[in-house]
Amino acid sequence: MQKEFNHKEADFTLEKIIEFGFDQFADTITDVSGAATKELAIELGLKAIDELWNITDLEIVPYKDKGHFKLVSIDNIFTALDDNQVQLSTMKASRFVKAFEQDVDKWEKTLSQILEVVETLLQVQKQWMYLENIFLGEDIRKQLPRESADFDDVNAKWKVIMTRMHKEKNALRCTHHEGVLEALSEMNLKLEDIQKSLDTYLETKRGIFPRFYFLSNDDLLEILGNSKQPMLVQPHLKKCFDNIKSLDMSKVHGMQWQATAMKSGDDEKIEFLTAVPLDGQVENWLGDVERAMVNTLIEKLSVTKSALKKSKRDKWLKDFPGQTCITSSQIQWTADTIKALKQTRDRGDKKALKSMKKKQVGMLNKYSEMTRSNLSKMQRLKVTAIVTIEVHQRDITEKLVKQGCSDENAFEWLSQLRFYMERDHQKDICMIRQTNTEFRYGYEYLGNSGRLVITPLTDRCYITLTTALHLHRGGSPKGPAGTGKTETVKDLGKGLGMYVIVVNCSEGLDFRSMGRMFSGLAQTGAWGCFDEFNRINIEVLSVVAQQILSILSALAAGTDRFAFEGREIDLTHTCGIFITMNPGYAGRTELPDNLKSMFRPIAMVTPDSMLISEITLFGEGFGNCKALAKKTYTLYSLAEQQLSKQDHYDFGLRALVSVLRYAGKKKRNSPNLSDEEVLLASMKDMNLAKMTSADLPLINGIMSDLFPGIETPVADYAKMKAAISKELEIKGLQVNQQTFNKTIQLYETKTSRHSVMIVGGTQAGKSVSWQTLQSAMTRLNKEGDPNFQIVKVFPLNPKSLSLGELYGEFDLNTNEWTDGVLSSVVRNACNDDKLDERWILFDGPVDTLWIESMNSVMDDNKILTLINGERISLPEPVSLLFEVGDLSVASPATVSRCGMVYADYSDLKWQPYVESWLAKKKEKQMVEELRRLFEKFLVKILEFKRLHCTELVPIAQLNGVKSLCNLFDALATPDNGVDPIDQENYVRMIEYWFQFCMIWSICCSVDEEGRKRIDNYIRETEGTFPNKDTIYEYFVDPKNKSWVHWEEKLKTGWKYVPGTPFFRLIVPTVDTVRYQFLVSSLIKSFNPVLLVGPVGTGKTSIANNTLSKVDSKSYGVLTVNMSAQTTSNQVQEIIESRVEKRTKGVYVPIGGKKLLTFMDDFNMPAKDTFGSQPPLELMKLWLDYGFWYDREKQTQKEIRDMFLIASMGPPGGGRMVISPRLQSRFNLINMTFPHESQIKRIFGSMINQKLQDFEEEVKPIGDIVTTATIEMYTAVVSKFLPTPTKIHYLFNLRDISKIFQGLLRAHKDFHDTKQAITRLWIHECFRVFSDRLVDEKDTENFIGIMTDKLGSLFDQTYHNICPNKIPPIFGDYMSLDLVYEDITDVNKLKKHMVDLLEEYNGSPGVVHMDLVLFKDAIEHVSKIVRVIRQPRGNMLLIGIGGSGRQSLTRLSSYMCEMATFQIEVTKHYRKTEFRDDLKRLYWQAGVDNKATVFIFNDTQVVEEGFLEDVNNILSSGEVPNLYKADEFEEVRNALIDSAKKEGIDESPQSIFAYLIDRVRANLHVVLCMSPVGEPFRNRIRMYPAFVNCTTIDWFSEWPADALLEVADKYLMEVQIGGDDEDKLKPCLAQMFSIMHKSVSEFSRKMLIEMKRHNYVTPTNYLELVSGYKKLLNDKKKELGDQANKLRNGLSKIDETREKVKNMTVELEEAKVKVVQFQKQCDEYLVVIVQQKRDADEQQKSVAQKSERIGEEEVKCQHMADLAQHDLDEALPALQEAILIHDALN
Repeated sequence: MQKEFNHKEADFTLEKIIEFGFDQFADTITDVSGAATKELAIELGLKAIDELWNITDLEIVPYKDKGHFKLVSIDNIFTALDDNQVQLSTMKASRFVKAFEQDVDKWEKTLSQILEVVETLLQVQKQWMYLENIFLGEDIRKQLPRESADFDDVNAKWKVIMTRMHKEKNALRCTHHEGVLEALSEMNLKLEDIQKSLDTYLETKRGIFPRFYFLSNDDLLEILGNSKQPMLVQPHLKKCFDNIKSLDMSKVHGMQWQATAMKSGDDEKIEFLTAVPLDGQVENWLGDVERAMVNTLIEKLSVTKSALKKSKRDKWLKDFPGQTCITSSQIQWTADTIKALKQTRDRGDKKALKSMKKKQVGMLNKYSEMTRSNLSKMQRLKVTAIVTIEVHQRDITEKLVKQGCSDENAFEWLSQLRFYMERDHQKDICMIRQTNTEFRYGYEYLGNSGRLVITPLTDRCYITLTTALHLHRGGSPKGPAGTGKTETVKDLGKGLGMYVIVVNCSEGLDFRSMGRMFSGLAQTGAWGCFDEFNRINIEVLSVVAQQILSILSALAAGTDRFAFEGREIDLTHTCGIFITMNPGYAGRTELPDNLKSMFRPIAMVTPDSMLISEITLFGEGFGNCKALAKKTYTLYSLAEQQLSKQDHYDFGLRALVSVLRYAGKKKRNSPNLSDEEVLLASMKDMNLAKMTSADLPLINGIMSDLFPGIETPVADYAKMKAAISKELEIKGLQVNQQTFNKTIQLYETKTSRHSVMIVGGTQAGKSVSWQTLQSAMTRLNKEGDPNFQIVKVFPLNPKSLSLGELYGEFDLNTNEWTDGVLSSVVRNACNDDKLDERWILFDGPVDTLWIESMNSVMDDNKILTLINGERISLPEPVSLLFEVGDLSVASPATVSRCGMVYADYSDLKWQPYVESWLAKKKEKQMVEELRRLFEKFLVKILEFKRLHCTELVPIAQLNGVKSLCNLFDALATPDNGVDPIDQENYVRMIEYWFQFCMIWSICCSVDEEGRKRIDNYIRETEGTFPNKDTIYEYFVDPKNKSWVHWEEKLKTGWKYVPGTPFFRLIVPTVDTVRYQFLVSSLIKSFNPVLLVGPVGTGKTSIANNTLSKVDSKSYGVLTVNMSAQTTSNQVQEIIESRVEKRTKGVYVPIGGKKLLTFMDDFNMPAKDTFGSQPPLELMKLWLDYGFWYDREKQTQKEIRDMFLIASMGPPGGGRMVISPRLQSRFNLINMTFPHESQIKRIFGSMINQKLQDFEEEVKPIGDIVTTATIEMYTAVVSKFLPTPTKIHYLFNLRDISKIFQGLLRAHKDFHDTKQAITRLWIHECFRVFSDRLVDEKDTENFIGIMTDKLGSLFDQTYHNICPNKIPPIFGDYMSLDLVYEDITDVNKLKKHMVDLLEEYNGSPGVVHMDLVLFKDAIEHVSKIVRVIRQPRGNMLLIGIGGSGRQSLTRLSSYMCEMATFQIEVTKHYRKTEFRDDLKRLYWQAGVDNKATVFIFNDTQVVEEGFLEDVNNILSSGEVPNLYKADEFEEVRNALIDSAKKEGIDESPQSIFAYLIDRVRANLHVVLCMSPVGEPFRNRIRMYPAFVNCTTIDWFSEWPADALLEVADKYLMEVQIGGDDEDKLKPCLAQMFSIMHKSVSEFSRKMLIEMKRHNYVTPTNYLELVSGYKKLLNDKKKELGDQANKLRNGLSKIDETREKVKNMTVELEEAKVKVVQFQKQCDEYLVVIVQQKRDADEQQKSVAQKSERIGEEEVKCQHMADLAQHDLDEALPALQEAILIHDALN
């Protein structure tokens, strides 16, 4: 341009631009500007990265107290790194990066350095923290001097690096310190070496004392670290031996430690034969202890055995250890039996065996007496164990007698476990034989750990296991839970004196840890029992198979050492491997065959409960055990068969045994009762509490049949009862027998079990029973009764938290432990040393997920084990209490561990509640009147409702009654005419208000049909209601003291104000007035309200309307929109964002107001696997206890001054049935579908007022249109039902309002005839109903309904109004003043749209859209424009990919002059990025006030959470927790000025509401979804707003004319050839469309016949056409190339022909020359021949001469030789002569 200008000057105007001729250079300028913009973006990006890393710090905190530091939470660093690396790679890919290449490279290097350093740092830190604890110990340092030095070196460097980083903090500078990465990598290698050396060191220690293999590394290191302090090793002994809990240790001469005795867990003490010195290495002296144990037991056994003959059994049993007693008695019995069998054989009679049996029975009776006497705990254990064994021996003797066995070699006898004493190396050793196998007793000290009742099943199992061992195989008992698989293996081990290690297998086991176990078993000779072996992963099992095989092969080969896992180890031949398996649970694998073959399987079936109960009873000291056992067993099996099936019943073996144990305790406490009485009393104590009221008489009947005539003494609870009744009186509750019973039962159950569940439906008095017990016990304690303690309760709802939040969890990156709420609560409860009882109350659903982790707390261990290895032991005063509705998802393992108390609503019913309520009323007259009314109405109406009505959402009976009382309290006030001063009307008004409240509590939960029935029923009983309409249409008028129709409350004049946005129009109707009256009355009396009703009945608008009318100075309003993805975390955060701290743990709404929280779609949150909804459980916790837990700090947060109002649709389609326990906290109001008259009133008044100033002929059509719409709606709803493929056929009242929203856009100048209005109505119906229909058939049905209505109401036919059956198109985009007009000229419309499209493509910065606007496309654009022009208009476009949803939306937005907004999904696009995009969107729509269309495609759903947010935008415009406080501040500052202008105050809440209003006014969401597959169906179900808050447009297949038009457009630029060929184009287009249609036809066929989908999309069609074009071009090119080749060839041939011609001429000339030359040649030849001849002659003469010369030459030579010879002879003489001549002087 060669011109200079300054674009910032004031005179740089449009004139200047034109003058300089910028327009000639538009393209260049655009390019330069575009490049500059892109470069600026890169520059800003780099700047942002730079700024970010300037402020990003590493979080480094002090670790321990020695000046060390550690790095914690690094998530933010990794996120930032990820994001920035993606940004940089995008920059690098851009072509505008040239100028910044170095910077980008520099940052790439920098970031990868940060990443590497941080990752290495974490690795080093993890290893260092682990090793640091180990190298603190002096012993380890001594034993590993080199490693310690290495570690100290690393430690020092680490300290330096971390201290420096702690000082520096900044992530960028920290990680770029000179040499830091190298230093860390080196440290990492060193630490790995140290770790390896440490492992090797531990391995050598384990080799010396193999029992160390069963300890974890940490335990082992602790033991090794304390080898000089034996006292500190004590706690670990239990892990190395079966039952040595501790050793008696003492110092000899004050110097050296020695052990003198071993003690078992049950406090039995056995002195060692000689003291064991405990000095030197710990592994050595532990080996000495093991040997001492064996030698002591060998000695003890022979002493016990010899003492058996000499002393009385009872004394003998008390004097000697239980283990040797049992074994001795077994040896004795074996000897006796053999003797008896021999005698039987010799004598031939059974006397010997019989007398032996007699002796045994006598002995057993003696033991039985012992059990009744006063024994210490240990003695009782001894007796019980020996009795168990003796009973079995008695049974065998009996069996031998029965089978007439008379030979010691008979199989009946050989198949028993037989014990023998034999001499071996001067010692008496016990040997055990069974069938043909033989074992040496193991002499592992077992203490008195109890023995298993041996049933025939156990015997069978023993035989298989011993044979398996004998054959060098493993044993594998299989069977369901509770059949005693593990116990049988353990018990056989006890019988053989073996050390049995039980390992609970889980998915987490790897082959290394298994290898360690096996290595230990092989070297110690112990038995390993791997429980639930098939839970190990299949990959691990294949390695395990190899490990087991190598051990079993070595056993079979009989070697003493063998190679295992690459090392040579010792083999002790007693070792055995057993596995138990549970069939077919989830998460269990099938064993591989090579493993199966190594184990002998035994099937374990149902245990013999009768025998087990008999022996248990015997051990507990009962007489006549067989009969009692039979009764007990019968009782339990009858209970199982006859009682109803309840989830909380458990009549299995566990329950049976616990009842018998409890009976034993009871028997010892009350020795004066008979056995039967004790047993019966125990049964009652354990079972009555959990019976439902229907089962109670049954169980009592069974008991009285089994124990006829036996009365159980009733315990005396007089004091307790007195305390209970006082407490009930204080609380204003009814003192009745049922409450007494439950409270006392709870007390009894709590004394016998430390985990108790109170089970029962809602409002059955569960909470009352524990609260009453709590306060009664506290009262008794204060009155000084020493038997009772003060009770503290710690409530929590386990389902309102996630598992990690409940039990605590590790952060996987940093290995940091975050405590859980439950673990923290339990810890606090346990840390208190006072005697107070502490109950941890779980008030919420029990399911397997969270309760399984509580199993160890609920059984006798009473230990809570956390994942971080912490074990919290529950002391005596701490117990667990569960309050739960039912146990349908709890496992039997849980049920059998708890005491149960069942609270049954039918025992109490509603009367006690009413009594208590009446007792609070002061007015005597009112109480009497109310009591009369309750009697008159309530029982009958409740019964009638139960039998004849269905409820949309069923409510509990008491819930209705309670709601009645709440409403009555709120309404029966003097202001409402219930005034005792006005005596004549007082009673009447009470009755009126009572009836009103009854109708709106008990009778309002029923559906429309039910309302009609109740109306009839009440009118029969009560005649005071006026005749018109139902009783639901009346309220009590305090002035006239009579019933008045709600219509009276409607001020007759509702005015339609033109220009009001449609969603603001609320026409008051009977429904709105009446529900607002009810809701506001309940809110004022602070009762939680729950509105239920079908979609579109106005629940949300009623709630919002009522809430908007409360006094904003004293009330704040918070709306929470729930959806399927809402979590309890979100709900808690949303509410906590509106409260502030008042005092410790107490929070109140901000600004001192009361907070009304409205939860919309209350039942939407998805249920978890077990059917609970965490967000609702959270609300339940708050409703019941007023607090919830801070998830970070695990403390209670009390939220005060908040009130709930909720609304929900009926269950179904993504809406859940909510927990009845939560529902009963609300007053439920069912909003039925408005009556037709109400709908007419709403819409009729709108349309009639609109038509007031239209032409006269048009005015009357208002009512017709209203009726037609309602009829249309009813017909459509009944005709088009939602099915899985048509899941979006969900219609509701909002659809009717959408039709009227369109009708209200009529314009009096354009729609001035009846015909015009009718066409408008038809158009709106098509848009609202027909646009979502998926196929031709449905559309035809729809037109059928339409024709029907036109005929019956408008006296018109569809043909007449819409010629050619083409539905009308209305639009406001053809005229400038945006009139919504009927567009009849289709060609003009098409031209208009094509022009707009060209205009769009011409505008700068848009992606060019190459669209073919065929008829359907134009209609779609028109539909989209219609919706997004409306305030709050959103669309859901459903169609398969490529049907043009997004392009047409962009065009429509352009037509409406709106900006479009879309997200761009990248590889790392997640929730955070999506939220950032939403903030940008909200800024654009809310702050910049720009009308924006947000196009969101279902292919952009990376996480389902995105849809959750979109659902919220659609339903309320608000995305929960979108802004953090500081981010919102920025928005607030930007909006504050415009807000002031509109008179809105400056508080953040008000500004936020203002922002949301503006966003909703400007933002239009267009959702593009594909109807293919599951996701679409689920999303429509889960996110209700997708259908409720949008207008749906179904993009069907492209019709034939569209296909033709597209093909034509595509073929337009194609040059096919001559004119003739161009005539083919239409035929081609025809062909394409036929191809496309036929494929989709066949796809349909395939779906019907083969049930397989094949989707044919418009994209396929476009690809077909463009593919044809491409192929055509390719083929044209191919043919063109070939033609060119041919052309080139031909021209080459021509050239050659020319050349050949010229050459021929030249050839002729050359030929002539050749002839001449030939001639000359011939002449020369003659001359040459002549000359040759002459030469030959000469040759000859020359030859002759040379011959002669030769001869002469020979002769000459001869002569020369002779002459030479003579000369030779003469020469010496000459020489001599010369010499002599020289000598002459």
